[in-house]
Parts: sequence; C-alpha cells; structure tokens
Amino acid sequence: MRGSPLLRALLAFLAILALGYPLRQVTRAEFQPAEAAAAAPAAAPKAVVLQVTFTTSPASFTVKHLGREVWAETNGAASVERKLEIPYPAEGVELQFAAAFPEGAPLTAVRLVLTDPDGEAHEKSLWGSGSLDEVVAFP
Repeated sequence: MRGSPLLRALLAFLAILALGYPLRQVTRAEFQPAEAAAAAPAAAPKAVVLQVTFTTSPASFTVKHLGREVWAETNGAASVERKLEIPYPAEGVELQFAAAFPEGAPLTAVRLVLTDPDGEAHEKSLWGSGSLDEVVAFP
C-alpha cells in the first residue's frame, strides 16, 4: 500500500470543500421577495359569456373562478347562458364546474362554450353521472 490513508482522506475532503462553493451557486434557488410577487398587476375583470348545455337537466350547478362562486343555478334548464365579469389574462382562465343530476339520471354530457373578451369561442365537454366536479381550462 502506498501513501497514507489519512493524507488521502484529507486531500479528498479538501477537493470536495473546494467544489462546494461553485456547486452551491449552481444549485441555489432564486428567491423573490413577497413584495415583488405582490407588485405584479392583477388582470382587470372583463366580460366573458359562458354557455352551458346539458343532455339531462341538472338539479343544480355552480361555476367558480379562483375559489369564488360566480354563477349558481338550481333546477337548471337544459341550456343556459350568462355574462360573467372575471379577470381574463392572456393565458386564459380555469373554471371549476360542479353539477348535481337527479337520481337515476343517465350518463350526462355537458358542453361549456366560453366566449372570451375578443369574441373567440372556446368549447369544452364534460361527462358525468350523479354528480360532476371538474376544473376546466380555457385558453
């Protein structure tokens, strides 16, 4: 055996220590203060039109945006439409759609058509039986 094991361990420790600072700089997460994140402007509410069509009339349904209820109906019709005032950023919106159907109702299709502030229509479909609770993203 050549060399001292203690000396080799010391050299290995020094090499790891020398690589520690550059490795820390590469793997460090960028920190943004809360003030910078809060300073980002929120999108102003804009008028969008949401049309909901069911194959079976629901007992009730709700539409939520960012956890806030923006539309609720009980004993809804097979097709309803409403103008909603919600923030609509360039990336689009996510709406949480929940519906309850009468007991014994067959598998039901739901068609959601969102007309954005620019007048472009975006269509999504959902399927459910008994109840339905989905988050739908509109670009």
